[in-house]
Amino acid sequence: MAHRSSEIVKDLEIEIMDGRLIPGQRLPSEEKLCTRFAVSRTVIREAIQQLRGRGLLRTLKGSGSYIADPSLDNLAGAIETYSVLTNSDSYLELMDFRILLETECARLAAQNSGARIIETMELAQKKMENSRGDRARFSSADIAFHLAIASGSKHNLYATVLSALEKPSIEFAHKNRGDAPWSDSVIDTHKQILTAIQDGKSEEAATAMKRHLILSRRHYVDLEID
Repeated sequence: MAHRSSEIVKDLEIEIMDGRLIPGQRLPSEEKLCTRFAVSRTVIREAIQQLRGRGLLRTLKGSGSYIADPSLDNLAGAIETYSVLTNSDSYLELMDFRILLETECARLAAQNSGARIIETMELAQKKMENSRGDRARFSSADIAFHLAIASGSKHNLYATVLSALEKPSIEFAHKNRGDAPWSDSVIDTHKQILTAIQDGKSEEAATAMKRHLILSRRHYVDLEID
């Protein structure tokens, strides 16, 4: 049954992606889908549940299932699920993605951040400085710092993607950093990012963010080699 429902999911997913089924359109009834795919209601319901889980359908009680409208929440959920399930092999790919995305976020944040965002970054920076040796607190502050920059970019898609990616990727990094001292390096590179954003220097902010993340990536690679 699982194999057959997966095939139906693929067929319907293609129709959604091709625009043959459009946002807001009601999905054909279970009866019609049973006839079309020559399967039982149980198989169709399993397929509908999978599509709903992927954020492609929304179900209204007593009305049926409808093609979901575009949603940044759905995108964030999918990315967060991937990042939570990632392993050490794919962690470096996540780091490469973060380098590209967060470099641009830092550039935009230097142009667009207001006093509230900068204050959030400053508070996160102070929390990191006071949390040396406490990985959980340090991680929480690190996440807050990066998410403030994403918010300060004023780019909704960037901010949404990073809100899903930041927490699991930073927590993964902190759990796998090894025992060598590393907090001072993180704090120092964060200071450079913060100063550039405070001063509204977009290129310096981008360069500082890129340097910070490359150093983090390099540290992880060195651990793997050892």
